[in-house]
Amino acid sequence: METASRASDQTFHIRPNPDDKFRSSTVRDVIHQVLVSNLSNYIYTTETADSTASNLSEAIRNKVVELSLPRYKYIVNVVMGANRGEGVKVGARCLWDADSDNFASDVFITETFFCTASVFAIYYY
Repeated sequence: METASRASDQTFHIRPNPDDKFRSSTVRDVIHQVLVSNLSNYIYTTETADSTASNLSEAIRNKVVELSLPRYKYIVNVVMGANRGEGVKVGARCLWDADSDNFASDVFITETFFCTASVFAIYYY
């Protein structure tokens, strides 16, 4: 009888429940809302870009955590720069479980600056 109760108390899960899976489209909407609300009236300067990117990263992480997806750990990456008509590519390489881990990203562009934000979700099992 004791072993039966211990088996039900184990917290080892190899996959998230379907309802608790990280959905890229939902998180992309969250990222978009944070970027628009924080950057619509923002005037880009190199002096404030670092702190703004850090604040955006924290705001995005807090909003994603509010989705209450159990056992996920998040990495948020925000890149900002001046928009001078030059091309910019931002890339990432990850090693993860394609069945449970995922990512979402969005871009905010104005005539003077660009901002790209990515959220990487790693399922902790």
